[in-house]
Amino acid sequence: MRYLLHNHPTFPGLLSKEDLYTLVERSSLARGDLCTDVQTGRDHIVGEVISGMRPPRASSPPRVDRPAYQEFRADDPHEIEQTPPEDEEDPEAEVEAEEEEEADQPRYSESGERIWHFSHPAWLSYWKGLFLAFLCLLSAGMLLSLDEAYALISGLCGVAVFIGVSIARNSHDYIVTEERVEYVWGILGRSSKEVRICDIRSLDVWEKGLKGLLGLGTLDVSSAGTAGIEVRFSDIRQAHKVKELIRQLQRGAPQGE
Repeated sequence: MRYLLHNHPTFPGLLSKEDLYTLVERSSLARGDLCTDVQTGRDHIVGEVISGMRPPRASSPPRVDRPAYQEFRADDPHEIEQTPPEDEEDPEAEVEAEEEEEADQPRYSESGERIWHFSHPAWLSYWKGLFLAFLCLLSAGMLLSLDEAYALISGLCGVAVFIGVSIARNSHDYIVTEERVEYVWGILGRSSKEVRICDIRSLDVWEKGLKGLLGLGTLDVSSAGTAGIEVRFSDIRQAHKVKELIRQLQRGAPQGE
């Protein structure tokens, strides 16, 4: 051990020729680097020291056993310093996180009230229209091989019926805010009926027949000022849950707030 590298903090100790040769082979050391022969006190270029050497024998491996690293010299313009790649985030995971964050954010009405429940009548409440649309589309498929014109007419009728059902469903809004229960309906002109939470006298839930078996119910809301039904939520899912939500709003903030 007689060679000491200049300004090389990675290998501060004394090295042998075999050590220098191994470091050069691993690209951990450049042939143009300087080293000092501690026995003679003279400086040498590493390439001169290991010139003509054969690879060290496997039976006597050199003592240098450090992870190799690549050294880039400033005099080589083609070599660019490489940094370890950063962990790339999954774009699909980002989209899912954004959707979950949007779903968790509360909704507010135009008047600034927090909306605790917003829904439309269930699709099953329009089962007749949906069944008619299904029959039209089925007829279009059967007529396709016989007469394309009739098949096209039948298919357009089925699509038109489905669009009409969708418009009719979305024209009825059932809204529960922190202050009122409101029913809004209409397509071109929008009408509404509402009852303040503090004025609600009774809440009645009706689940009948096949719709009841399928989880659909009707919620009737009555106020203390009149004897009749003020607001009716027809054919909604989890009607009992909506009723309990309104009761919690009467007592204060609903659970989970």
